[in-house]
Amino acid sequence: MRLIFAALIILFTLSLSAQNGMLINIDIDNYPQDTAVIGYYYGKNTLVQDTLLKQPDGGFVYQDSTVLEPGVYIILLKPDNRFVQFLVGQGDQNFDITFDFDDLSKLNYKGSPENLLFSEYMGFLSEKRQVRTDLEASFAEASAAGTDSLTIQASIDQLDEEVENYQDLFINKHPKSITTLLIKANQPIDNPIFEGTAEEINQQKYQYFRRHYFDNLELSNPLSLRTPFLHDRVNYYMQKLTYQVPDSLNNSIDYVLDKVSGAEDTYQYYLSYFLNEYANSKVVGHDAVYVYLIDNYYKKDKAPWVDEENLKKIIDNADKISPTLIGKIAPPFEVFQKDGSKITLDEFEADYKVLFFWRPDCGHCEKAVPDIKKFYADYQDKGVKVMAVCTKLGKEYDKCWTGVENKDIGEFVNVGDQYQRSKILANYNASRTPKIFILDKSNKILMKGIGAPQLPDVMEELLRRADEEAMR
Repeated sequence: MRLIFAALIILFTLSLSAQNGMLINIDIDNYPQDTAVIGYYYGKNTLVQDTLLKQPDGGFVYQDSTVLEPGVYIILLKPDNRFVQFLVGQGDQNFDITFDFDDLSKLNYKGSPENLLFSEYMGFLSEKRQVRTDLEASFAEASAAGTDSLTIQASIDQLDEEVENYQDLFINKHPKSITTLLIKANQPIDNPIFEGTAEEINQQKYQYFRRHYFDNLELSNPLSLRTPFLHDRVNYYMQKLTYQVPDSLNNSIDYVLDKVSGAEDTYQYYLSYFLNEYANSKVVGHDAVYVYLIDNYYKKDKAPWVDEENLKKIIDNADKISPTLIGKIAPPFEVFQKDGSKITLDEFEADYKVLFFWRPDCGHCEKAVPDIKKFYADYQDKGVKVMAVCTKLGKEYDKCWTGVENKDIGEFVNVGDQYQRSKILANYNASRTPKIFILDKSNKILMKGIGAPQLPDVMEELLRRADEEAMR
C-alpha cells in the first residue's frame, strides 16, 4: 500500500509562457517589511532571482522581459526568512499571488491553471489527511481499550485506496503538469512479494528498491532540476544505496548521468557536481572517482562547456593523481641516502613499506614524527619498515640530514633526491607534506592519505585481511 500521506512539499503555484515576458503581482497582507526576495531551486542550491521593493499600493511586482524557467520558486520574507513556494510552468506568465504573512498556508492566486491543479490536489489531500488523522486516533484508543479496531483499520485502508485512486486518475488526466511531477516523485515504490528466509527477503527488497529507486522520478525532465527534491534523491542514491568504494561509485555515477543525459542542464549540473564532490572528498581512496570522471568524461569531450584552459588544468591534475591511486603499483624510484648511496623502491624490502614524505621545517611533520616512531617500534617485528623521504631540494638539501638528527629518526631508511632526478615528488604528488603511503612487498599501494595517528588502526586491518587470505 502506498504511503499516500507522505509529506509533499507545500507548494503554491503560478505558471508562465514565453511570449511577452513575466509579470507576477504579489500582495502580502500584514507584511510590514519593504522588501521580498524571489528565489528558485537549482540542484542542491536555492538561488536569488530578484529582490522586490514594495510598491506605493503596498504590493510587490516581479517583471522581466525574459520568461522564468519552469520549476519551483519561493518568496522569501523578512525578518526570519520564512517563505512560501510557488510553481512556474509552461503556458502561464502573468498571474497574481495573495497571501497573509500571519498565515502562510492560505494562498490565493489568479491567472495560473497550473496552480489551480495543484490547489485542487492539495485541497483533496488535506481533507483526507484530516480524516486519516482522526481514524488513527480512534484506532489507537480502540487498541488501548481492547475493543474492536478492525473496522477502523478497514476504514483507513479504504481511505488509502481512495487517495491512491485519486492520484492515479490525476496523473493520467494531467500527465504533463508540474503537479503530476511532484505527486509521482513522492509516491513510494510498490514492492512485489518476495520469498525466502528473513535475510533473503530483506536482501531482495533492498536490491529491488535500488533497481527501481528512480522509477517515479523524471530525471530527464529539465524541470526536475528546479525542484527541491531532485538533489536529495540523487544524493541518497549515491550515499545510501551505493557501496562507498570507487568501482561502485563509478557505476552509480554512470547510471545517473545516463538517466539525465536527455536534459542538458541537468547533465551539466551533475557531471560538474560529481567532479567537485570527489575532487574535494576527504574519504581515503575517493580520488579514484575523480580520476575516473576525468578519464571517462572530460578527456572524451563529454563536458563541452569547459573551456580549453580549465580543461587542461583539470586533466593535468588528474594525471598527477592517477599513478598513486590505491590498488595500483607504486611508481618506481631511485633515491639517495646520506652517504650518497642509491636505493630503489624494489631494494627497500619489507612485507609492508611505509613511505613518509616530510620536510624538516614542516610543522605538521613535526607533530607526525612521534606517532610514526611509536608505530614503527610497535610494528617493525610484523614486517613493517619506514622510508622517510625528505622533500628538501637544491641548496636546502643538507637540512634533510640535520633534520633526521634533530628529530631522532635514524632508525628509518632516510632518503632524498636533491635534484629530483627520480621525479619522486611529482610521481607521488608529494609537494605538500606530510604524506604517507603504505605498500605491500610487491609495491602495491594499500593505503594513502592517512594521518600518522591512524597508522596502527590501518595496519591492524591490513594484517587482519592478510590473515584471512592466508586461511583461505
